[in-house]
Amino acid sequence: MKFVKRISLFFIYPLTMFSLGFASNMAIMEFFYPGEPDMPISVQPEPDMTPDEEEGISLEVAMSEEPAVTANTRYIVREYDVIADQMIETEEKAPDKFIGLSRDRLADEIAEYNRNPSLTDLELGFTYMELVSFSPEKVVVQKSYETAEEEKGFFLLNEDHYVVVYDHTLSHVYMNTDILVERLPEKLQEEIIKMKFVEDERELYNFLESYTS
Repeated sequence: MKFVKRISLFFIYPLTMFSLGFASNMAIMEFFYPGEPDMPISVQPEPDMTPDEEEGISLEVAMSEEPAVTANTRYIVREYDVIADQMIETEEKAPDKFIGLSRDRLADEIAEYNRNPSLTDLELGFTYMELVSFSPEKVVVQKSYETAEEEKGFFLLNEDHYVVVYDHTLSHVYMNTDILVERLPEKLQEEIIKMKFVEDERELYNFLESYTS
């Protein structure tokens, strides 16, 4: 009987001490960190784990981390010309300010860029930038531009004795003027009667400034 009691004390004593220590530790944590969530526990492989088991733990921990842009992430930029309906795709180095950003933070950064685009992009007719796809391996963004149409010139015609300006297709009136053809130099009258061509707006407005009464 005494032998049984000794065995019971052998197990009960350490168990009691462990319980008291655990309770004390919880009380201390509650005192110093009131209302704080449980501290994260780092998963460490057991000494007798196989390589496959350790790899499984590493994979589980990695999956819990939010994907982000790294220095090795492929950064693809698509430049879309809205007017010409043309797309050019190039691979560039990801901007330093994008490194370490998650998908949501990258989207916020792009939204900020849309509010304050670079002067270079503005000169090219930049309209907006958007995030097309995201992964740690590859990020695709698209920049849209509206490039100005190339000026193709104008025609000056004589209609009811007045100079009328048509676009390069001769299908739309670009401007009606109050310039009488009869008051223009004779050579210029002949050119307008035969449909005088001017190359761009600068040449057109030089003509208008010179002969508008």
